[in-house]
Order: sequence, then C-alpha cells, then structure tokens
Amino acid sequence: MGKRPATPAAGFALYWLTEILSFHAATAFADLGSMGAKLENVYFATLAAARIVAYAIVVLARGRSHEEGLPPVPAAAGATAAALSGLALVAGAITHTNAGATDPTALATFVTGAATLGAAQGVMGLAWASKLPLLSYRGSYLYLIATHVAATALVAVALLLPTSWLLPLTAVSLVTANACFAKLPRAERLEHTVREQAGDIAPLLWRGVLAVGVFAFVSGLVSSIARQGFDDANPVEFQFFTQGVSSVVLVVMAVPALVFHQPLKLETSYRVALPLSALGFLVLPGLIETVPPGLSGTLVTTGYMITGIVLYCMVGEASKIARVPALPLVAGVSCLTLICLLAGEAAGLALARHLVETGTSAAFMGLGGLYLVALAASWLVGRSDARKQSCAPLPTNVHRDSVRHGEKGGPGEHCDAERASAEGTDPSLSLEELAARYRLSDQESTVLALFMEGRTIPRIAQELYLSQSAVKYHAQKLYRRFGVHSRSELCGAVAQLRRERSERPFPENDLGSTYDLTAREREVLAGLSRGLSVTEIADDLDISENTVKTHVKRIYGKLGVHSKQEVIDLVQGSRPTA
Repeated sequence: MGKRPATPAAGFALYWLTEILSFHAATAFADLGSMGAKLENVYFATLAAARIVAYAIVVLARGRSHEEGLPPVPAAAGATAAALSGLALVAGAITHTNAGATDPTALATFVTGAATLGAAQGVMGLAWASKLPLLSYRGSYLYLIATHVAATALVAVALLLPTSWLLPLTAVSLVTANACFAKLPRAERLEHTVREQAGDIAPLLWRGVLAVGVFAFVSGLVSSIARQGFDDANPVEFQFFTQGVSSVVLVVMAVPALVFHQPLKLETSYRVALPLSALGFLVLPGLIETVPPGLSGTLVTTGYMITGIVLYCMVGEASKIARVPALPLVAGVSCLTLICLLAGEAAGLALARHLVETGTSAAFMGLGGLYLVALAASWLVGRSDARKQSCAPLPTNVHRDSVRHGEKGGPGEHCDAERASAEGTDPSLSLEELAARYRLSDQESTVLALFMEGRTIPRIAQELYLSQSAVKYHAQKLYRRFGVHSRSELCGAVAQLRRERSERPFPENDLGSTYDLTAREREVLAGLSRGLSVTEIADDLDISENTVKTHVKRIYGKLGVHSKQEVIDLVQGSRPTA
C-alpha cells in the first residue's frame, strides 16, 4: 500500500480501534443502569442500519464506475466531520439521560448521532478495504490480522482508562485514522466495472457470502440473547475477556500464513470457526448455568470474525483478477452480511424473553445443530468440487509447457520436451502466441501453462498463492476464450492449435501488415477468422459491440470484402498449404 506501509497500517489499525470502541459501547452506557442497556440496543441497531443504507448507496452510485476507491482527502475530511458530529450528538444525548428514562428529544438526538457516526465510519471502512487489492491474498490476510491485533492491544489500553474517556478516545482515533487515509495516493482508473463483471465474480464469492452471512446471523442472535443476562456483569472485565479471546484467535489464524505460507481459505476457515460456534451454543443461558452468558456471544462472534477476514481477502483478490473497483464490491458484500447480523440481533431480542420464561433452550440446540450441519455441508460441497476438478482427465496428446512454477513432482509433471521436439513444435513459443492471440493476462497465461503441465486447481492455488476461487475464475475466462467447457477440453484445444501451428502459422499478422490494420483491427480480424460473432468478439476483447461493428466495417473496407465468410476465405487462402 505505497512506499511507506507503516502509515496505512497504523491508520487501518486505528480505524479498527474506532470500530471496536464504537460497536462495543457497553462501558460508555454502564453508568445509566437499565436505560443504558436499552440505549445500547438502540445504538447498535442504528449503527448497523445506517451502514446498510450507506453501503447500498455506494453500490448503486459506484457500480458502473471505473474509478477505484474514493478521493483520499475529500473522503477523509467529509467522514471526519460527519463522525465527529455524530459523536457530539451521542455525547449530548447521554448527558440528558438518567438511569430511569430519557425524553423523546434526547432519544432522537441520540439516534441521529449514532446514524451519522455509523454512516461515516461505514464509508471509511469501505475506503480502507478498497486498498486490499494492492496486496496479494496472503499479504491482505496478514495485513488484516496485524491491524486487528494492533487495534485489540489499543483497546486493552483504552479499557484501563475511565469510562468517560471512551467517546473522546474514539474521536481522537477516528481523526488520526482518517488523516492517515488522506495521505494515501489516489487509485488509478480500472478497465471494467463491477456490473460488467458481476456474472464472473458471483461464482467466486457466493459461498463465502453465504457462510459469513450465516455466521453473522448466529453471532447477532446469540449475542443478543446473551446480553439479556449480562446486566450484573462488569462490562470492563468482560471487554478484557472478549479482546483476549479475539487475540488468541487472530494468533491462531496467523500461524499457517507465517509458518507454512498458506493462509486460511474459505473451506479451512470453517474448521476453526465451526468449533467456536458450537461452543457458543453449548454455553447459551440455561444450558450451563455456571458459565457467564456473555461467553456464548464472544465465541460465535470470533467465528464471524474469522470467516469475515477470509471473505475480505477473497473480495480483494476477486476485484484484482477481474480488474474492477473493489469499493462497490466490498460495499455489496458488507451490506449483505450486516443485514444478516442485524436480523440475528432482532431475532435474539424477540426470542430472549420467551427463552427465559419457558426455558426452551433445547430449541436453540436444535437450531445450532442445523446451523452447524448447513456450514459443514457447504464445506463438503467445496471439497467435492475440488475433487472433481482434480480428477478431470487429461488428453494423452497434450504438449506440456516447459515453464515450471514452484515445487516439481506429481502425476503428469515430467518434461515432455523430447516428444515436442520430435513433432517439430515449440511449446513455449506456441503458448506465447496463444496468449497474444487470445489476449490472455499474465496470470491467465500462467494458469494455462500449469493446466498443460497437468496441475490441478488446488495445486495451482497453492503454488501461485491464490485461492481456489481465483484459479477457478481464471479457468472460466480461459474456457470462454477457447470455447470449451472443461479442463480436459481446454488442454485438447490447445494441443490441437499447437499441431496446427506446426503445420501453418497464423496469418493475421501478415494480413495486418499488408492491409495496414491497426492493433485492435488485427484482434477483431483474428476473431472473425475463427467465425466468432460480434457479441463473442466484444466479450472476448472486453469492448462494446458497437466498437466491434465499427472495426468490422473498417476491416471490410481495407480488405475489400463484404462478409465474414469472405474474411474467413481470405485468411484461409493466405495460409500456406501443408
């Protein structure tokens, strides 16, 4: 994230500190007695609702934009002014509230302030998250964990201060965090918009959004129920306990990325999050009387945090490989998961009194069982998909590329240079020509080369430090460009093109030089020579159909032809016979 990573890292850590201080406001309302608990529920719901509205506005306003992120200085200045105004309104409302009641005017002021603060902080969260595509998956993963750990340590220090310092400390941290964001360089304009690539991005993220949404709902549900038995507990001590559990979980998450260079992916994050959620259900009020009820909410919230970090990394990687702005993508995902969290909170509030009166905790054990089964089934589906990909047969006539990435070994990974030499082909040269002909990105070319070596999707993901979803995304793009539907068909198509290349070269470059075609016209000519329609060429080149039609007319004029068939005949005639 720039030449001086310390500044954005410190700013992002302070942003998370502001988030924790903003949402975990029990200590700020502790002196208000029963009214404090009511205000806490209103405060949390208002913060979440305001963020949902802000996220929805960002999705609608920036879904068709090519601009990445927000202008650093105006965004930081506007968010700072709004957030400080919101904090001032909240503080003013609290001073007019006693332990028994609050007047309607003070309550309206309180809600307005919380909504303003929530919207401003939500927008800044999107702005910070939109910088994640600048890092690799592993880099963004460690970046999120490191900033969370730093924020957690700062919260521990804040909890040692008087409770009256909470709101002023929140104000100082958000001003400092936004000042750090203002120093970040403005991002460049990207090739595509989120709406243009939504069909390709959705298959990468739907399972992650579903899993995090379920974790968010359960987190809100259990936390809301647990808070009903939290009135007599010491809020500061419980905050220490919560931050301690979060720190342990973050350290556990960091170990595989630091030691084995393999950060948690979506499927593996279930293995950590599911047991924590199961423990959260076991200590629901009424099941184990000796355990503080707030512990259940803490445990399920850590599961939400684990899968949320993984989902953020997935979103950053998806936006990078699809070359789309991350801001609306992060906003859409955050909106969906926050709706689930708010729905869980509402359900918990509605059911808490009924549970206390009837003691129907067994019903929640059943709900918890269904929830765990659903997540486990989702994990198994992901594992099943990986096995299907790994078992896809390779054609026997595949020429394996000589490029090697990472560790050698495994079936189908030996060099087949002798066969290539005997057939008169140069696989490396053919791969380069194919990359230019089909306009493959560097990463798509690398994935294609590894496919031709016989690597599976999980193996490619491991070697390139990508998620399996990212590799599947590149595979889908390759399938579309080559007009195939599976890895075996792709390898067969490439092998066929290489055999054709050994017999006769591609004629588009020669025709382009003869008829003075531009680089884009040569690309369109290559599509026409393969019999592609205008729509297919536009999709292949990522340009509009009207632009393709314009190039087609110019090509017809320069070549002196009047139809696509005449173009094909001209291209075929320019190829030397075998």
